[in-house]
Amino acid sequence: MTGRWTILVAALIAACCLGACSPVPRADRSGTLLVIGGGLDDDNKPVYERFAELARRAGPARILIATAASGDQDAAAKGKVESLGSWCPGARVDVIRRETPTAETVALIDSATAMFFTGGDQKRIVDRYRPGGNETEESHAMRRLLARGGVIAGTSAGAAMMSDVMFHTGRSAEALGIRTTRAAPGPDDDPDQRGQPTLGPQIGPGMALVPWVFTDSHFFERNRVGRLVAALEQTGQRLGVGVGEDACVEIDLSTGELIGTSVAESLLVDIGSLRREGQTRSGVRALVIRQGARLSLPARLATAPRAPAARPPGPAQDVPVVEPGQNRQLASWRLFTRASRPESVARVLRLDGWYIEAWPAGDGESVFSVGPLAAPMSPR
Repeated sequence: MTGRWTILVAALIAACCLGACSPVPRADRSGTLLVIGGGLDDDNKPVYERFAELARRAGPARILIATAASGDQDAAAKGKVESLGSWCPGARVDVIRRETPTAETVALIDSATAMFFTGGDQKRIVDRYRPGGNETEESHAMRRLLARGGVIAGTSAGAAMMSDVMFHTGRSAEALGIRTTRAAPGPDDDPDQRGQPTLGPQIGPGMALVPWVFTDSHFFERNRVGRLVAALEQTGQRLGVGVGEDACVEIDLSTGELIGTSVAESLLVDIGSLRREGQTRSGVRALVIRQGARLSLPARLATAPRAPAARPPGPAQDVPVVEPGQNRQLASWRLFTRASRPESVARVLRLDGWYIEAWPAGDGESVFSVGPLAAPMSPR
């Protein structure tokens, strides 16, 4: 990370320490966020119906689509206008683009009950609406939308931008400081990734819509748990939520409650008990967020981290990277789902230069470690 971003991230962490990111719910926070991990199918009934319900909560739905992240803004606008029009019949639907003037953008946000950010590159969103972590007329308007009980949803880049600090790009291996040997792009590469990736988590200021948790998207499909652990460690944040494709979590800003909205699942990562030895991080806890699950983020932050459960004896069971008949890379989802079961066995997923090893914590969660494949895994 460049010196400039190091200073900016350090300033954000200092603000959190002074109470800007306090784990205690505040009276001046309200509204709802829908964090969607990308790849949202047009027939995802639980997500679209919840968005429509929240958009109508304060009266007739007035939806604003923001295409700032998208390369082809016209195509992104057309697709989302059509899908939201079918799920929110009768709603007024407007679109703002990167080039929409500030006065027009602010007026449309101030008249909206809901916003929906399309996918693409989250840096484009922040560069347009909160450059360098500095508030703008547009970002203030978004906070007013939330303050009056509105909803802001975002898919892919629109989800990644929601936290105080966000990812710019990057693979898990390089974020953990591990140089891979691949010669061709893999499923965990971002479209904008070029050449030799920089070591360390590639992060910078986000839109700062949610204070308690670091958000990431395409989580299981691109094996992003490693980069989330590295980013949490570097920023000093304790909690991260990785949202899978076609998955969604809802965050109530008035209470800090996180709710699993979709059939597809997501993962809460808690580094409160993290231990570091070289490039290996261990003692991390994970909770699979299933549909209907409810979790208080402020309460989790106010609770002392629990000591990690000891690794079960014996060799770890390998989780295959790809299984026949799958149309998505879901190996890490299988790993954490199986590791949360009350079984006395560890499971390991071996990836390009790094591994994830996980086992049951005994309370419905799992404990895991990440590190380089060349290094020993957790003690046997």
